[in-house]
Amino acid sequence: MKKLWLKIGLSFFILFFIVMVIVGFFSGELMKSVYLHMKESQLQDDAKILLTTTKLEDVDLDQDADKIQSDLKPLEDKIDARITVIDRTGHVVADTKEDPHSLGSHMDRPEVQEVLKQGKEVGIATRKSSTLGYSMLYVAVPITHNGVTDGVLRISISLESVEKAVHQLWLSLTLIFGLALVFIGFISAVIARRITRPVNEIIDVSMDLANNRYYSRITGKTSGELQDLSLSVNQLAQSLEKQMQEIELNQQRLSGIVQNLVSGVMLIDQRKLIVMTNPMIEQIIGEKDLTGKAYYEVLKSFALTQLVDQCLEQKVFQQEEITIYFPRELILDANVSPILSKTGNITGVILLLHDITEIRRLENVRSEFVANVSHELKTPVTALKGFAETLLDGAMYDEALLKKFLTIIKEESDRLHRLIMDILELSRIEQKHVSMNLEQVDVEDVVITTMDTVRSMALEKGIQLVPPNLTSPVIIQAERDRLQQILINLISNAIVYTPQDGTVSVGVTENEANDTIAITVTDNGIGIPVKDIDRIFERFYRVDRARSRHSGGTGLGLSIVKHIVESCGGQIQVESIEGSGTTFTVTLPK
Repeated sequence: MKKLWLKIGLSFFILFFIVMVIVGFFSGELMKSVYLHMKESQLQDDAKILLTTTKLEDVDLDQDADKIQSDLKPLEDKIDARITVIDRTGHVVADTKEDPHSLGSHMDRPEVQEVLKQGKEVGIATRKSSTLGYSMLYVAVPITHNGVTDGVLRISISLESVEKAVHQLWLSLTLIFGLALVFIGFISAVIARRITRPVNEIIDVSMDLANNRYYSRITGKTSGELQDLSLSVNQLAQSLEKQMQEIELNQQRLSGIVQNLVSGVMLIDQRKLIVMTNPMIEQIIGEKDLTGKAYYEVLKSFALTQLVDQCLEQKVFQQEEITIYFPRELILDANVSPILSKTGNITGVILLLHDITEIRRLENVRSEFVANVSHELKTPVTALKGFAETLLDGAMYDEALLKKFLTIIKEESDRLHRLIMDILELSRIEQKHVSMNLEQVDVEDVVITTMDTVRSMALEKGIQLVPPNLTSPVIIQAERDRLQQILINLISNAIVYTPQDGTVSVGVTENEANDTIAITVTDNGIGIPVKDIDRIFERFYRVDRARSRHSGGTGLGLSIVKHIVESCGGQIQVESIEGSGTTFTVTLPK
């Protein structure tokens, strides 16, 4: 494509060229006409002077022909023109170039006819001479005698000189016009460049804006309307740049919000293709690179697909709690919102998936907890009420029965107290309201102190308590009471579920690689069935409900232990073989 300045410059040049050709043509023709007119006037004056000097009006043209020829003959070399004398019949009387006797009648010559027949004072004609062979200019004037036209005096000159002069004129005009065209072409190019430079810059800036290069500006100096246009384009570019920065910032914010939402987001267009997703929905669905795929190929749940279809068809918000089973079982709160245009047509939908699996699980745990607490509280309260009513009905007057019932009431009250305290303790631990007062603790010393605390319980069943065999003290940063609470629960459980004359041993090992210690509590008791191992840390869960209740346990001990260990940054594991024994391993950071 040609450049704009070249188009404008070429247009100017062509316009000037056409104008100058027309002007030159008319100027040349005008100057040629003026030149010929001047020659005609000159020849007319020369003829009139010649009439006077040769006194042709005083002689008889036919009788004095030889005299006239002899008088004109000397003028041949003096005057650069042909002189011819013609009588009224058209006969040539004298001629300075040719023998008059050899010339025929000249009555048919236009200039002669204008004088002799039309009576004009001058006759003028231009033609090619039949005798001389080149173009001539003829001027004829009448020769009068006593008021009567007796003949014609004709003077003619060659137009070769005129044509040479005109040709020279044309050469001069062509040279002048050529130089003028070169100058005009240069000026046109300069002016065109000056005019189009800001236009080209405006075009370049406009193209930059169209290609998202909003920093581009017009820097050239302009004036008039172009200056106003440049300012308008710069203001437009500045406004676009500011708006795009705001749009990009908003997009970044929106993208950051969507990408970090704990809910899955999927944008689906009217063609049922996925336009946008966030990492959470990819995690829920178990598939990546979803953009461009059809939603019904990605969503592996018929209920979820049907919910989106209903939103697309009905153009109204849809909400439902849906359970999916692939890639894993989840309970989802699915919300599908239509995106409508101003005309009411649906342009897409937004699918929001909230994973409420944990919420539902916690609700179930809460329900079970309330049921279990109610059940656990009901037993001692029922016993207290029953024995109290029995005593009030008259049994209190039997001293032995009174003592027995009061003992049972005290035991049930103690059990109720332990249950309430464990519930409060577990609640404080779960809500992280328990402050840790860390100190340097000798683990072996805490183990031995704990064993002394539960030794009477072990002696009743003849169970041997085996302390750790350490060659050097093991010191950790911990809270002594919390560590002792962990050990009391684990060792007490081991004693409860170990038969008579069994063994409960505690081991302590250091791991220098990851700077931790491991405390193990091992017994050779009844063990834990495989089906129950994953649930033993749940609140109120008991493997042997009758035996644990008889032992006075609340069912919260292991749950408390797990929460304390995790609050200390550690972890607890269990290994058990039914009928052979159980080992609990507590790993704590040093």
